[in-house]
Amino acid sequence: MKTMWHIFTGDVRRMASNVVSIIITIGLVVIPGLFTWFNVSACWDPFANTKNLQFAIANEDEGYSSDLLPMKISVGSEIVNSLRANSQLDWTFTTADQAIDGTKSGEYYAAVVIPKDFSRNMMTFFDADAHHATLDYYDNEKSNALAPHLTGEGADEISATINQMFAKELVSSALGIATALINNLDKPEAQQRLATFNQNISALAGTLTDAATALSTYSALTGGAQTLLTSTASLVHSADDAASSASGELTTAKQSVADLSAALGTSASALSGALSSSADAFSAVGSKAKSLFSDADTQAGDSASALRAMATRVNDQAATYEQLRNRLDALSNQLPQQAQQSLKTIVSRFDALVSLQHSLADKLNSAASDIDSNVSVSQGKREQINNLFSQARSMISGINTDFSSSLKPDLDSMLASFSSAGTQLASTAGDIKDSFGDLDSITGTANEQLTRANETITKASESLSRAGKQLTDFQSKFSAALESGDANTIKQLLGSDPSSLASALSAPVALKRHAVFPVSTFGASLAPFYTFIPLWVGALLLGVTLQPELSKKRRAKLGDKLKPHQEFLGHYGIYCLLALCQATFDCGGTLLFLKLPVVHPWLFMLSGWTASFVFSLFVYTMIVSFANVGKAISVLMLIMQISGSDGAYPISILPALISDVHPFLPVSYAVTMMRGAIAGVYGNTYWVAMGKLLCFVPPLLLIGLVLRKPLMKFNTWYLAKVESTQVLT
Repeated sequence: MKTMWHIFTGDVRRMASNVVSIIITIGLVVIPGLFTWFNVSACWDPFANTKNLQFAIANEDEGYSSDLLPMKISVGSEIVNSLRANSQLDWTFTTADQAIDGTKSGEYYAAVVIPKDFSRNMMTFFDADAHHATLDYYDNEKSNALAPHLTGEGADEISATINQMFAKELVSSALGIATALINNLDKPEAQQRLATFNQNISALAGTLTDAATALSTYSALTGGAQTLLTSTASLVHSADDAASSASGELTTAKQSVADLSAALGTSASALSGALSSSADAFSAVGSKAKSLFSDADTQAGDSASALRAMATRVNDQAATYEQLRNRLDALSNQLPQQAQQSLKTIVSRFDALVSLQHSLADKLNSAASDIDSNVSVSQGKREQINNLFSQARSMISGINTDFSSSLKPDLDSMLASFSSAGTQLASTAGDIKDSFGDLDSITGTANEQLTRANETITKASESLSRAGKQLTDFQSKFSAALESGDANTIKQLLGSDPSSLASALSAPVALKRHAVFPVSTFGASLAPFYTFIPLWVGALLLGVTLQPELSKKRRAKLGDKLKPHQEFLGHYGIYCLLALCQATFDCGGTLLFLKLPVVHPWLFMLSGWTASFVFSLFVYTMIVSFANVGKAISVLMLIMQISGSDGAYPISILPALISDVHPFLPVSYAVTMMRGAIAGVYGNTYWVAMGKLLCFVPPLLLIGLVLRKPLMKFNTWYLAKVESTQVLT
């Protein structure tokens, strides 16, 4: 210990021996901090400067006027006026050609062109031939990698904001027109327009009700398919190896409904697949029954038990088919008239199938009793059982054929009706699609997925049913008001303030955010990354600036008492001291100079000190043990840690190669520690991350203290080869 202390104090004295060494030392300590401060301050709050991004708006809307009303509607002009008061972006109002060309050249980040017929298309809601108003959006994605994120909430959010504004203007103008028409109810033109409006509302309410009915139907089918899959799986298990092919087809049937994001379109297909798997299962189990009869003489007890278990599962299958029969029968009133007769035929065939399955179960139990009584199962009874298995398969296949050919097309037609409703209510359909999209990420068995799909379909059906009822009530009152010419009632229905109602309809859902471990700024989120990458660079600078070994003169002065481990640990002291100074200057300056908001300041400092200790030991050990090769290893680690440390990009979205090396990168655990210090510590995550970071120390000491001696010959050979080039150092 005395020798190591002597080496360390000698290194410190020599670092302070002249002005040049002092300046170099200060530079080594300061550079990582400057690296951190510059980058953290640069990305402190970039979202506050989005008003500097130019966004072109070209309004070509010609407006809309009518002989009925003494007014001209120009939605485009009203949107332009609204944007002029909006400072979120640098809105530039120009022509369509200049907007598109400027977006291509990079002068504008993006552009929106309001077409000539925009206002006219908005007003088609009151016509029999209604169609959507559209706008043209141009986005220059090559202008900057982060540009979409620097526009508030990204390019998609801008589109959503503009669409919301347009939707508000659309509803406001439409309701405003209706309010104006009320004042002219005596005119035939006004009566005709309001009648068309009333018809559109009535049609929309009917479509919503049909969609709810379709969803209810598919919910029942999904539940039936789920129950049948479960029962069939149990039946297949009783067939062992002889049913391997049927089991495989059952797996295929389950996978066919695994994509629950398309649950509405695949519910009928799922039921068809389940019926097909059930038919194949009966074939496989029939084959197993034959083999059990053959083994009855040598394995009587096992054969009888297997036959009874098979009978139990056949009875379970019968109960399942009876439940499915009841589900389908309950759908009769919800189906079109032409489909009800097909359903009635299928229900009657289910009744016959259930009766046959009970008979088959009884025969199997009887055969098991004969085997227990040491009575050979007669050939006639065997043939009866085999025939019943064959009949069950044939009946199930027939039911599947009838279902696919006669009933499924009507169900698909109901689905098409629902799709039409989705087109008219884009936002509602989007919510439903997102709901099913979430189900895609659920892992587990097909039965679990079908259960979740069924719940979601049921909720969507209830929601659409309520919406249809509300629109129907509105349409009834509106019709009564039209027939009576009661303008006050119509005003009450439409509202006295169309703009307020438009605001509510354009954004009916408000998102309330709850921050878990809130971080004040974007720069604070990136502070761990921009702290530890510079500290690693600082450790590299120490490695290439300081001598990795003692000079021959100092070794001679210390004499034979100098041991390799004393030289390694003693000389590392100056590396460690300067690395800790780097961390103190870097992290302390971030707190005091940048005033970074931190929940646990001392844990923040501790994370920097711990990381610098490990980083400097890593670089020092590599250079001392492998010379210039060690420097290359340290640089390679720096390269991998820039992307693989989870400091800037979530590790789950990166390629598999990077995510695989992530656990072996020291910066990964240092980032976790500092994030806890900045935003708050959850449980023991901070200390666990520190422990994992310190786990790098033992193997580094093993290399430096034990394996370094055998590597000395390699280093001598390496240096000789390098020096022989008279170019490399």
